[in-house]
Amino acid sequence: VKICIILTIIYLEGYYSVTTANDQNSTTYLEYVLLQKDHPCSRRCTEGGPSMVCRYNFTIEWYQTMSKACYFCPFEMDDCNRPDCITGDGRKRSIVVVNRQMPGPSIEVCVGDEVIVHVHNHLMTDTTTIHWHGHHQRGTPYMDGVPFITQCPIQPGTMFTYRFVALNVGTHFWHSHSGMQRADGAFGPFIVRQAKQQNPHRYLYDYDLSSHIITILDWTEETGMQKFIAHHHSNGDNKPTNILVNGKGRFLEFNVENGSLIYTPIERFYVNKGYRYRFRVINAEFLNCPIEIVVDSHTLTVISTDGNDIEPIEG
Repeated sequence: VKICIILTIIYLEGYYSVTTANDQNSTTYLEYVLLQKDHPCSRRCTEGGPSMVCRYNFTIEWYQTMSKACYFCPFEMDDCNRPDCITGDGRKRSIVVVNRQMPGPSIEVCVGDEVIVHVHNHLMTDTTTIHWHGHHQRGTPYMDGVPFITQCPIQPGTMFTYRFVALNVGTHFWHSHSGMQRADGAFGPFIVRQAKQQNPHRYLYDYDLSSHIITILDWTEETGMQKFIAHHHSNGDNKPTNILVNGKGRFLEFNVENGSLIYTPIERFYVNKGYRYRFRVINAEFLNCPIEIVVDSHTLTVISTDGNDIEPIEG
């Protein structure tokens, strides 16, 4: 009973005991607004606030879309949201994922936080690494995650720990840097926020939420390696058959008893009228597939690109 009460207070009031990145032996009590409930480091950054040590565990493995974990999806839509169910676009295919999620876990921290990621390789026979796309890794080049350049690849059945300080503010993403594993699902958001007072675009939007991260992936019915080999050595092309938004899309049609067609669910984003929202867009594609994003009857203002702030451009 005591444990339940303590957890309830933490969730409702937003008080956390954390170890600062600069002093492993000191404890600081903070009050802040959580942006997602999965990790306390995903928070509203405060000016002058202490940095946090942000730990994550990544288990990378071969998996499959529309697996047994999906039960009767999409005939029972609730089954599509079950733990470990990855729907893709409804077609069954082999994938490489972290923590049985696609996209993988979202890392959201404040600038100056120390990021620690334990990567467990469960790929049976394949090596892997994780690259932190958009992060310069100045001072920690050995954490860049490029196999045989900045590190030896992580062998099957072993674990490697990435450890660095998040210094580059912006929208980045992490992904496997081995073979075509990124194309098969081994990627996820890496967001580094800053205090509102340090943000030059703070007056241009009202909300910057974890639920408004858009990750785009070009998708095929075969694995990325099969697609590449067919294009490189045979008469295959390098064009995707579909686009996934946050790992979800529509392609395969399912027939129901009344003769109508249903599909696996697509991603939905929710907003309230009268407010301005920041959407963070990550292009995790691997094929030759330019994308264009529009929102009907709305104006989009671009304020950042490649992890850097720019003069706002309305389009």
